[in-house]
Amino acid sequence: MKMNEIILNTKDYFLNDIFSLIVILFLVFLPIGVILRSYGISREKFSISSIIILFLSLPIIIISTYLFGWAISFAFTNGPGITGGFSQFYFALPWSSNMGPSLNLNPDLSFYRLTNIKFITFILLSWSIVLFLGSSLLERIRIGAYLILVIILGSVFWPIAYSWSWSNSGWMARVFGYHDAFGAGAFHTLLGGFALGVLYQIKSRLAKFNDFQKPRSFPIHSHTNSILGNFLILFGFIGLSLSSILIFYEINNETGNYMEVLNVFGTPISLSGSMINLLLALSGGIIISSIVKFRDPKFMFSGGIIGIIAVSSGADYYFPLQSFIIGMIITFVVIKSHAYLEERYKIDDITGLVAMHGFAGFWSLIISGILLWGYPSSYYEGSVHINPFGQFAGALILFWILGFIPGFLSTKVLKFFNILETSTTIQLTGEDISFKRDKFIQNQDLIEAETEIISELTRNNHDKI
Repeated sequence: MKMNEIILNTKDYFLNDIFSLIVILFLVFLPIGVILRSYGISREKFSISSIIILFLSLPIIIISTYLFGWAISFAFTNGPGITGGFSQFYFALPWSSNMGPSLNLNPDLSFYRLTNIKFITFILLSWSIVLFLGSSLLERIRIGAYLILVIILGSVFWPIAYSWSWSNSGWMARVFGYHDAFGAGAFHTLLGGFALGVLYQIKSRLAKFNDFQKPRSFPIHSHTNSILGNFLILFGFIGLSLSSILIFYEINNETGNYMEVLNVFGTPISLSGSMINLLLALSGGIIISSIVKFRDPKFMFSGGIIGIIAVSSGADYYFPLQSFIIGMIITFVVIKSHAYLEERYKIDDITGLVAMHGFAGFWSLIISGILLWGYPSSYYEGSVHINPFGQFAGALILFWILGFIPGFLSTKVLKFFNILETSTTIQLTGEDISFKRDKFIQNQDLIEAETEIISELTRNNHDKI
């Protein structure tokens, strides 16, 4: 019997690139939404510096991904040492002809069923994941420390998680029967684990907890920007979901050749059905967050984000009503978990990143392992089917081994060299004080110059009289 062979024909390269550009168009909303929400949530004395710190991560993530992050995402698909050695990745090295203008598509890229425009998509995903991290650390982390964490997460451990669990040749699907359709594990669970490792080391904002060790709610700088940022993140999640779909590919087996929409693991799925699942989960999440966090814009409109993450692992196979119920249940659990982390462990997570992404992604994997037990995990012949153990093992690896431990150790080193946190004075006065001082000086110079002009005009008028 002839096994399934997935082919991207030369005539379909152009259509595939057009689809990738549409994905990029939606995906751009994700980092914009994170920055806008961070500006709205941060206090007024940190609002401008928050945007600057987050935006500085863009050039760092671009150059580090180009130099080694993109290559890591291919090299580690076998572990290495689990299902084989290092995979072919020479075509993703910065000195390769494929990493610049070229009319020839490398045959190894054909094996991975992608074109070079996928690199731009990967850059946006890498930038988004480090922006999410930065948004939870604002108002107390130094710029240099944050940029170091950007490289560690965005160009080392995120590419490793991507190659292990969210690629068509990753070892976790073949060995564990791991399944993650839209990035619940590789993106969200990893992000939450890494953020928890960092937040465990970094101190909370000054006056965050009162004398009874109960958390205070800090005033939001702009409710409008916070709400608008959440909506843009939802649009960005459309791009995140579409980026994990293979379209215009042909399956070649003993029955012939036919075109299908495939998930990232190469199994045929329904694109419309998957999108309906995500929409139902979004609506379920918003309903619950609106009830539990009514009149709290910081979390009230985050329910849609939580709902989508809650079904991302199995949205390609779920029935829509299952997605709706899962979105509601996980949103309720996540909101309560965030409050518990604050009160019990004194974790000052500004955006609720650990619970919203890490816990929601973790439970998404666990639930899909139960509900989708026995479904195919990958198109690879001999791959283990989806099962609870595989999903649980994958969740543990992504949250703790690739997430929490690197985040904890990296922050521990930064804290040892005393370059992690801003000083108490800066936290009290706010980092925007320098911008306000410069604005005051510039205004004073302008006022003095205008005063001299007015005096000169007055003297000229007196002379004429």
